[in-house]
Amino acid sequence: MVNVKDKGAKGDGKTNDTPAIQSAIDAIGGTGGTVYVPDGVYMVVGVGAQQLKLRSNMTFKLSRHAILKVIPNGEEHYSVLRIDRGSDLAIVGGTLQGDRAKHKGKKGEWGMGVFVGPESKRVTIAGVTARDMWGDGFYVTNSTDVAFCSVVAIHNRRQGLSIVGANRLLVTNSVFRDTRGTRPSAGIDIEPDKFQQRIANVRIEESKFINNVGGGIVIAGKKADVANVRITHNVFEGNRPIKIENAPGVHSTQICKNRYITKKKPVSEGFNTFAEPVDIVAMQFDCNEGSDMRFELNRNTKKKKKAPAN
Repeated sequence: MVNVKDKGAKGDGKTNDTPAIQSAIDAIGGTGGTVYVPDGVYMVVGVGAQQLKLRSNMTFKLSRHAILKVIPNGEEHYSVLRIDRGSDLAIVGGTLQGDRAKHKGKKGEWGMGVFVGPESKRVTIAGVTARDMWGDGFYVTNSTDVAFCSVVAIHNRRQGLSIVGANRLLVTNSVFRDTRGTRPSAGIDIEPDKFQQRIANVRIEESKFINNVGGGIVIAGKKADVANVRITHNVFEGNRPIKIENAPGVHSTQICKNRYITKKKPVSEGFNTFAEPVDIVAMQFDCNEGSDMRFELNRNTKKKKKAPAN
C-alpha cells in the first residue's frame, strides 16, 4: 500500500495534488497493491495529459471523507479518474467532485467523474459518490465485466451513468438522483454512439432512481444493437421510470418487480388543506409473462423516406 501523502499530496483543498497522486498510482500499478487516499480535499487536474490515469492490477481506495475535486476548467471534456485499456482494478470509496457550479465554459457535456475507456475489463467501482459533474458521474465505453456496486450519482449535468459500449455490466445497490442540465438527463443512459458498438448482458438491480429530469433509465438503440438488459427490484421516483426505443433485443420479460412512486396531492378543502402529499406506489406485476408494459415505452422510430429527385 502507498499513501498519497507519502508522495507529497496535501489534501488541503488548495494544492494541486495531481502529480503526487499519479506518482502513487505509477508505483502501485501492476503489483496488485493499493493506493490509499486519506481524509481531505485533493484538488486534481481533469484535462489533457495531466489527468489521473489508473493502471491495471491495482486498487485505488479513498477513505470515507476523502474528496477528489476537479480544478475548474473551461474544457468540453474532462475526467477526475480515467481507466484506459485497464484490467483487474478497483476504485473504492470516497467522493469525486465536479466543477459544475464553477465550470469556465458553456460548451460540451463530457466532464466525467470516472471514465472507463475502450478495451478495459474486470473493473469494479464500489462505494464511490460522483457529484456535480459537467457531464456524467460515470461513463463506460467498449469494456467488459464492469461492476458498479453501491455507487451514488448526484446532481450531474447530463447522466448519472452512461453506458456507450459494454458486455457484462452490473449495477447493484446504487442511487442515481437529481440529474439535470442537458439532455437526456437520465439516471442511466444505455445508448451506443457508433454503429460498430454493442451493449449486451446488462443487469440493473436493487437500485434507486430519484428525480432525474430525463427519467430513470433510458435505452436507445438507434445507432447500434442493445440486447439482454435485465432491470429488476429497483425503485423509481419522479419522472418516467423507463424509456426504451429502437431496442428489440430488450424484452419486457427481463424488466420485472420494480416499483414506481409518485405523489398525489390531497384535495384542498377542510382539514386536508394542510395535508402532506400522499405517496402512490405502483408495483410491477406479470412481467415474467411479458404482459405488464406500464414501465416501458418501446417505440421504434421510422426512418423518413427521401423525396424523389426531380
